Amino acid sequence: MRPNTNLKAGLLGIVALAMVLVIACGTASSVTPPATTLPATPVSGATSTPAATAASVTPAVGVTSAKDSITLVVGEEPVQLFSFQPIGGSLNGPITRDNLVEPMTWLSGDDHQVVPTSATTGWEQLAPNKWRFQLRQGVKFHNGEAFNAEAALPSLAYGGIGSNNNSSYPYTGGFTAQATGAYTVEITCEQACPIFANTAFFLSFEAPKYLADNPKETDRARQAIGFGPYKLVKWDSGVSITEEAYADYVPAGDHYEFQKPLIKTLKWQWRAEPTVMSAMVKTGEADISWDVGVDTIKALPKEWIRSGSSAEVFAMTTNTVWHPELKKKKVREAVMHAVNCQEMIDNLYSGQTKCRGNIMFPGVLGATERNTAPFEYNPALSRQLLQEANYNPNNQITITGRATRIPKQVEVYEAIQGYLAAVGMNVKVNVVEASVRQAMTACGIGKAVNDVLIAQGKDPNKDTPTMADFQAAVDRGGSSCPSADMVENEPSNETLDYGRQMNYYMNCVFPRSLVCDPSPGGIQEKIAPALSASGAERQMLMQALADKMHDDVLYFFGFDLPVIYAINPKLNWQNRVDGRVRAQTMWFSK
Repeated sequence: MRPNTNLKAGLLGIVALAMVLVIACGTASSVTPPATTLPATPVSGATSTPAATAASVTPAVGVTSAKDSITLVVGEEPVQLFSFQPIGGSLNGPITRDNLVEPMTWLSGDDHQVVPTSATTGWEQLAPNKWRFQLRQGVKFHNGEAFNAEAALPSLAYGGIGSNNNSSYPYTGGFTAQATGAYTVEITCEQACPIFANTAFFLSFEAPKYLADNPKETDRARQAIGFGPYKLVKWDSGVSITEEAYADYVPAGDHYEFQKPLIKTLKWQWRAEPTVMSAMVKTGEADISWDVGVDTIKALPKEWIRSGSSAEVFAMTTNTVWHPELKKKKVREAVMHAVNCQEMIDNLYSGQTKCRGNIMFPGVLGATERNTAPFEYNPALSRQLLQEANYNPNNQITITGRATRIPKQVEVYEAIQGYLAAVGMNVKVNVVEASVRQAMTACGIGKAVNDVLIAQGKDPNKDTPTMADFQAAVDRGGSSCPSADMVENEPSNETLDYGRQMNYYMNCVFPRSLVCDPSPGGIQEKIAPALSASGAERQMLMQALADKMHDDVLYFFGFDLPVIYAINPKLNWQNRVDGRVRAQTMWFSK
């Protein structure tokens, strides 16, 4: 049985996604958030098509692709391919997570239902904190290992732990898994988890013997052995990644996103310049490039351009825990009031996006117009707040980020630096490689908590930290590796539920969080009840924490991220509202 989880979507002028989450298996309560507007404003001259139906993106039986290879271009090389860990940016996600490995569940690209994959055939909720999943039979990993309940357990065990910085935990929260049959696993959450199936689309599987033979994450960095529709052939560092269709891939029923591929070979390349990326498509050197920026509209014919959404917000993780100035609320308020966000997006992005006052947009469960409203540009107020906070310019603030995650990213950093300098703040910009930035983001409060536990002779992967441990981590003054002051980030909202943002960015447990409030009645005590709730109570508790994020300025809030694609018009493919890419949905017309 799978839950009756339904999300309706359409792209009409902007991408509008009306979501109805009916978490209904057994006695589970329903969660009905307000109508959602995903932040993807089609640019004048770009093609924006309605949400796909299976008929519109799937060729008729017997149709073959006119080309059996495709070149796909992204803005930066992945940091690694190990699918359990961050790989350098969500636009690199298709290279690994959408094609080499298979997730436990999937948000369908046509009708936006949560559906089974090649890993699963269905699921049911057994108790407020327990789910049973039926695994698909006849599935083999790319290295020939059989997939069954026992083979699934190492991957599930990794995904249920917050201390290891895995990519799934912020969505699902903590859990344990048990094999209760040859093809049946039961998930027991640390607390009630009414939307677990909806959040399990980053919970993927890699071959258990391969994981055991390569216990260190450094040994896994250049490989991903799942049972996705494609398998890794070669990673030519600095040049390209080649993947080939997996002959033994097991389709998931007749769902169009889980069929055998029509295109045999994928070649992924990366280029830092959007103009170069679009030129590659124009000259035939590539077939699709994404996030090429609004300026591309002028360079290519209309039928070669599409606009869409990544369901992300550009923001900056802000060190509210240890930086001597940024841990002051009034200094963080001053930062937001000093930046003229609208002027910045008008000049850099032709006004084709919206400023936000949170790491989500209206329509995400917990969001309101008030707690997502952008901050007023008011440099006079900013100067006043700095004076009230006794701001010390000797405590320099460094903005750290990658150069190519989004178009004109360095210009964004420099604009923010200029606005802050204008009100008297001492800020510098540090542009780093993706691997350096990734290492810094893993050195947040959760890493310091791990350090505290290890000093006590405990195992962070097994022992649960206490509020006293969290406070001790705050009091340390930092973790055993260097964290950032303000580091570029793009929080995503695929689940349309603020629970992901709480787990990822407000939780003392998670290594990438730079927010930690273990005080009595504080943020940490409120996370578990919010994640355990459903219905109107979930909305209320999520909203309270989203209000806290906005009102206490626990992040630097930026703007929604649209995505502009340059695409060969003979390539048949429908972009999704969340930027995910299943390459087996692609084929070429003659």
